[in-house]
Amino acid sequence: MGHSAPAGPDQSCTSHTVLPAVDRSVLASSTFGNKDLEQEILRLFLVQAQALLPRIGSALTKLEAADQVHTLKGSARAIGAGRLADACEIVEADLRAGGTPTLLALVRQVEEVSDYIRQQMLA
Repeated sequence: MGHSAPAGPDQSCTSHTVLPAVDRSVLASSTFGNKDLEQEILRLFLVQAQALLPRIGSALTKLEAADQVHTLKGSARAIGAGRLADACEIVEADLRAGGTPTLLALVRQVEEVSDYIRQQMLA
């Protein structure tokens, strides 16, 4: 009467596309395609991200650290670094809830985005 589903895993769900660390279309949209402005924003992001990481790690309170992570999250979203922004969101929520999250994943995401910007977008 009907067709049965094939046995085994669905092959369409097993292939993964690795997205770049920065979605260029987000930045292009917010700068109206102005390449010089994009380059300047990316340079500012690199400086800010490198300044924020030590502040997050040395914050005197969890709220202060959460505020610094929140700033990084906004900057990441503005340039299209969605994975970094998502990681920031998790760390920020944990800090605001009184937790003590590990910052290693956040640092790795910042490094990945920074490397991508230097190699792919400012080269």
